[in-house]
Amino acid sequence: MSGYGIALDLGTSGFRAQAVELDSGKVISTAITTRHPLPGANVIDHVNFAMDTGADTANMLIMDAVNRLFALLDIDLSKVTVVGACGNPFQMSLFQNIEIRDLAYAGKRMLEALGVKPQERDGAIVPASSIGLQGMPDASVIIPPAVSHEIGADALAMLLMTGALEQDEPCLVIDYGTNAEMALIVDGQVYTGSAAAGPALEGQQIEKGMLAAPGTISDIHIKENGWENWVLDTDYAPRRGDTVDPATGAVAAEGDCHGRAQGSPARASWPPCTAASAPTWSRCRP
Repeated sequence: MSGYGIALDLGTSGFRAQAVELDSGKVISTAITTRHPLPGANVIDHVNFAMDTGADTANMLIMDAVNRLFALLDIDLSKVTVVGACGNPFQMSLFQNIEIRDLAYAGKRMLEALGVKPQERDGAIVPASSIGLQGMPDASVIIPPAVSHEIGADALAMLLMTGALEQDEPCLVIDYGTNAEMALIVDGQVYTGSAAAGPALEGQQIEKGMLAAPGTISDIHIKENGWENWVLDTDYAPRRGDTVDPATGAVAAEGDCHGRAQGSPARASWPPCTAASAPTWSRCRP
């Protein structure tokens, strides 16, 4: 029997783990949490909790959740040899139980007044037991590096796993989570940026958009006659919506969920999703 690896995503809204058979690369099982183990719905709440109650307490709650999550993978944890962890700089720092105040305070004067020194987040490989992971004595944990406060290990993973760096033509990739990181690759140069996209600082730098809900555009396929929208139904399943002209918002072709898309710059020209029209969701076909 081959050994296992575990991929761990430390998200702001919750954690996700996958057990992988290393010889075959097959995903054996997946386990997720329904929320983050720290109180609050966003990274600001998590940081405030950690600073108010102590980083040790925050780390204890996080590690307890991760250990419980790993137990749900239904594998022999003693055969795990590697764990790859990923997340934004705040989540990774709380996971490692290292200083977070250098991330919480942007001003150098404040950091100097508090005696806080910026932490090195250049990545590391550490024994699983040294950070509190249980039942895997031979496992190592891969801690990817962070580029900056705004661009963390999750953004680097996005660049690597999408193959964006290997493209010959200009390429744009976006990790749209609670915080949206993006990277534009042109002529071998990588330009990065990020913006608040979740409940922490909702709308701070975003003019159009909405949280995941029925009516949210979940995907777009570019067609000859326009952009084909895929829309979440009441079960949060993607359904084919309208194909629209991105420049004018005109509907070029009606989809199974015609007029149900919400949160789009062009939605003003589409029929609103009122209580009277809500039953049309039942006519949205896969």
